[in-house]
Amino acid sequence: MSARPGTGDPRPAQAGPERGEPAATATDERTQAVGDREGTGQPSEGDRVVATPAAPGAGDRDGAHRRDASLRALVKAEAPVLLPLAVAVLAATSYFSGPPAWNQNSRLALTRALVEQGTTVIDDYHATTGDKSLRDGHFYSDKAPGTSLLAAPAYALYHGARRIVGAEPPDVRLVPLDPRDPSRDPAARRPGDRLAYNQAYRTALYVSRVGSVGVFAVLGAMALYLLALCRLGDRAGALLLAAAYALATPALIYGSAFYGHQLCADLLLLGFAGILLGHGRWTMAFGTGMCLGLAVLCEYPAAVPVALLWLFAWLRRGPRFAAVAALGGVPAAAALAVYHTVAFGGPLKTGYDFVYLAEFAEGMRINYGIHAPDPRVLLELLFGAYRGLFYLAPVLLLAPWGLACELRGWPPAPKSMADGTWPVRQVACVCLAVVGFYLALNAGYYMWDGGAAIGPRHCVPMLPFLALALAPAIRAVPRAVVGLALISGALTLLLAAAAPRRRSSATRCGATRGRGSGRPTPATPGPPTSAACSACRGRSAWCRCCWCWRGATRRRGRTCAREGTR
Repeated sequence: MSARPGTGDPRPAQAGPERGEPAATATDERTQAVGDREGTGQPSEGDRVVATPAAPGAGDRDGAHRRDASLRALVKAEAPVLLPLAVAVLAATSYFSGPPAWNQNSRLALTRALVEQGTTVIDDYHATTGDKSLRDGHFYSDKAPGTSLLAAPAYALYHGARRIVGAEPPDVRLVPLDPRDPSRDPAARRPGDRLAYNQAYRTALYVSRVGSVGVFAVLGAMALYLLALCRLGDRAGALLLAAAYALATPALIYGSAFYGHQLCADLLLLGFAGILLGHGRWTMAFGTGMCLGLAVLCEYPAAVPVALLWLFAWLRRGPRFAAVAALGGVPAAAALAVYHTVAFGGPLKTGYDFVYLAEFAEGMRINYGIHAPDPRVLLELLFGAYRGLFYLAPVLLLAPWGLACELRGWPPAPKSMADGTWPVRQVACVCLAVVGFYLALNAGYYMWDGGAAIGPRHCVPMLPFLALALAPAIRAVPRAVVGLALISGALTLLLAAAAPRRRSSATRCGATRGRGSGRPTPATPGPPTSAACSACRGRSAWCRCCWCWRGATRRRGRTCAREGTR
């Protein structure tokens, strides 16, 4: 039970004025208690959230100004918590620096082409990646361009500084399998050859990733904290929820890599927070639309959850807010249409229409590789030892139960500082819709395992919506949440240190991709080793990330080799 604002009275605080009604005049700064001290009904002094004074006036415009001021006051009051959270997330995502891989190299190639040459053609850099498109004799990145565009400012600063000091440019050279082979161009790579990247290339990849994915990872964690604070009314619980999401789920792994999934997740989360918290002036609505538009610019499938969030904004905030939010998404839509036209000849043409590698092109030939969800794949995505989300982040096991509780309206939310009561059931329905969409999409995708991935990487954009459903568990069983979060955090740190790597298609979980039919067909769940190897089947995927398992891994590898020769 929340104490009455500004007093020690444990009686419930009265609900604030409805939208559009005049507010009462207040000359002193008010405080709202957001937590009881050990259940005594007395608000903890450290858990008070400052609310701005209500200004005199009437009408919806004055109410909007007051709500904008309330949001600014909330951010200011929570600065002692937000700043350490931001530093922790930025330090964690910036500490890890994985090796270059196809997905990241494809995005960096487009960033370099835009900054260094002012073009979308990546002919000079295409040898570093297999994730590319070929059209009219030129190579292009086959990824959505948002991640590369958002990384362009950071890379431009690095590129300019490098030229000023005369440092070496990012470069890659071919290391042939046979040292007697003459030097060849990296594009003439043969089986067994490998690419060696110089330090400048790795630095460019690191700077681009931190300047885009890392920055929005921080903003996303801060937004989730504010949402959890309004949901729970408790600083400690809100911080636990935000930290568990940012540091104990695959959000940390993909926040430490130059992929588009985590960037898309944080942009969707910022848009969601804008709808729930920033419902004041038109600038906030426009910014909300910009975040949602950028999410689609980073990952094409985000168009569906963006449409769901825009509909939620219409129902929750009215047609004016939704219309301004739609205008905010226009710049991103225009940038996407221009990029598609310049690179692929039309606003509705994408890089996936001109995929270079035959194995990928065949898989995406029908409906871009998307088909009806396969229940067996869904089970593997959630509980499997190879790509299972709950296997890698067991703290999220409490989220489905939390969603079920919130759909029933439990636990009741405290009064929001922004606009009356937190819409528990509405928010739960939105989160359930977003989570359900990404699970169905991933379970029906021909490359369901994600290739170079850790966990279900195509489900990463749904993680903040799933994490928000931890609120009931934090209210009911906080110790269980803390324990599972610690286990998840330990696993996540090991996996972030390993970084997503690509394995050959013949050794992925014993599963056939069905490239000819375009349908995923999982075989017996197991680790990414040979399907015929009985010594390896059933082993956990993450344990091989530990250095202490190195010897056991070598022994299992020799067993695989022996069984493969029988």
